[in-house]
Amino acid sequence: MKKKYSLLLVILLMAVLVFGCGEKGEPPAEEEPDDGKVAVETVAPVCVMIDNHRAARPHSGLQEAHLVYEFLVEGGISRLMAVFDRPLKENFEIGPVRSLRPYFAEMAVEHGGAVAFSGTSGRTDEMIAHLPLQKITAGKYFWRDDSRQAPHNLYTDLAKLYEARGESQAKEIRVLPQELPAGEEALEIEVVYSRDNVVSYKYSPEKDMYLRFQNGEAHVDRETGLQYGATRVIVRQNVHHNVPGTPLVDIEVHGSGTAVLYAGGQKYDLTWEKNGETVYYLNDGTILDLSLGNTWIQVVR
Repeated sequence: MKKKYSLLLVILLMAVLVFGCGEKGEPPAEEEPDDGKVAVETVAPVCVMIDNHRAARPHSGLQEAHLVYEFLVEGGISRLMAVFDRPLKENFEIGPVRSLRPYFAEMAVEHGGAVAFSGTSGRTDEMIAHLPLQKITAGKYFWRDDSRQAPHNLYTDLAKLYEARGESQAKEIRVLPQELPAGEEALEIEVVYSRDNVVSYKYSPEKDMYLRFQNGEAHVDRETGLQYGATRVIVRQNVHHNVPGTPLVDIEVHGSGTAVLYAGGQKYDLTWEKNGETVYYLNDGTILDLSLGNTWIQVVR
């Protein structure tokens, strides 16, 4: 009998050690499963128009952007829109800042509508009058760098942008690296906007990203000297219209079309749709997840 009770006592003690016990008779708290997910804090995004004229390089702060769009503006010159939607850990400079165009404004609405820029044309003002934009243009949020020539010398920083945008409730999202199927090998990318504006990327297996070049030269950050790179590159086709009598273009960002994704040294065919937020689909209909890392979106004719 004593052996029987001793055995029961041992079993009870083992149960306590294995399962634990909560305070005041409550069951033990369950731990979240370790499923490889990464918790990422985000804030409401803010967009910045970035000058991409040759005289505006090297740029500042683009590696910290979650998304960077590149569109044509005129005469074969492109412009960038950087989307910053990660929490402010250390402040950093961003620029040079340049003017807003209608299709960039349409994309900024998709990312919350807060957009920093320097000036617009009367034509652009008319075309974007209906959009719910928070326009960050006041002088106190920008400064001129006298070491560069205007208009390629206007800068801001992330702290000033957050101040201008106003406080917003930070939220926590959980992202899981998307497992892509095997694709076609693609270690190099070339996007030709004009003879004098050729963008290229080379895949670095060590960094697991595409390193960016402009006209054959490494695209580097002015402050850090580091070369810009992207977890993913999307080359997306959109309808372009030449504006009669001007070197300008209008670009249709709504509707649907085709694109190519470059990720992990491989490429994949995509389709895209925009009736509000732009959604990218893989061939099997799966929605492409852009939450992890950073993406450069090259918009072409």
